[in-house]
Amino acid sequence: MRVASRRVWSTSAVAALSLGLFTIVAAAQQKQTTGAVKNPVAASPSSIAAGKKLYDSQCASCHGAAGKGDGKAGAMLKPTPSDLTDTDWKHGQTDAEIFTIIRDGSKQTGMRAYGSRIPTNDIWNLVNYVRSLGPKTTKSH
Repeated sequence: MRVASRRVWSTSAVAALSLGLFTIVAAAQQKQTTGAVKNPVAASPSSIAAGKKLYDSQCASCHGAAGKGDGKAGAMLKPTPSDLTDTDWKHGQTDAEIFTIIRDGSKQTGMRAYGSRIPTNDIWNLVNYVRSLGPKTTKSH
């Protein structure tokens, strides 16, 4: 009986430790992309074009072809998708905050996480494209 209870305790301890480490790593990654992280991909014409290609295939169905939040699939979502062309950016205005929303999604909205589907460099291209849709007065880092 003692061996079985030690095994259960060991399994529980390992699970708790793993969860704790996962939480610490996730928090560090979150801080890394929501702080003053600078976009490592220059907003060049080729980056914006690559971002547009991704946007057209992954985002336009909800956010609309011009980024106004009026895509056909987005009409069924509550809340409706954000208008990426206006000054009201609810989930952050910095490149790092936009990157984080694309990568991690947004709870209680239809914005799903793309971090497992789109490579990091391509997400930064997408940030550059989304930034090109929005008002020119928002902060870039």
